[in-house]
Amino acid sequence: MTKAELKKVLVVEKLLSKQITNREGAAALNLTERQVIRLKKKYQLGEGTKGLIHMNRGRKPQHALPNEVKERQYPSIKKNMTEQ
Repeated sequence: MTKAELKKVLVVEKLLSKQITNREGAAALNLTERQVIRLKKKYQLGEGTKGLIHMNRGRKPQHALPNEVKERQYPSIKKNMTEQ
């Protein structure tokens, strides 16, 4: 988990234990109150810390070129860069 995600977990746990309010949690995370409420709900519905981690982690971007295209183009790109 990143530092930002760890901070979210700590803040959400404080929110659930009523140590801080939604407004204070939102200010601590630089989010809106509505976003904080959604984080709390996700955390409570059994997802726990997994619910606060970004879901695209580890996935290849949809717009990424296939590896075969990269391998085919790499020699010409390298050649062009050395010529400059």
